[in-house]
Amino acid sequence: MIRPVGFFSELSPGWGLAESGSIKDAVRSSAGPDESRILDYLRNGTAIWSEMSAGPDVLDPDAPDLTGVGSLFTDGTWLWREDLPYYVAKYHVSLPDEFVEHIRALNYETPPVPDTRLIDIATQDLGIHM
Repeated sequence: MIRPVGFFSELSPGWGLAESGSIKDAVRSSAGPDESRILDYLRNGTAIWSEMSAGPDVLDPDAPDLTGVGSLFTDGTWLWREDLPYYVAKYHVSLPDEFVEHIRALNYETPPVPDTRLIDIATQDLGIHM
């Protein structure tokens, strides 16, 4: 079973995955010590679903729309939305300790995800019919 991260209640689409609570509660005033390395990890995930979509910055209604908000990335264990790195970079959104420990254990290097695992995630966890 894939582990969703960053599927905050204000963000749509949520794909029917467990929500991470409100993004407003995850905002921090400053970056953690390894935020840039965590951002690299998130940005280098394997794309599993791509959408030509746009949506608002849910924390700043005056900001330009974000593209690809329905797109998904994975490392084979965890799944996140394409806009998660944006929120981490701009608002220093905190991530679950277990996810951060997972990233650190992999030395901040996003592992390759085999096609068979991507198909399992798409069909079993996301309910996409192939």
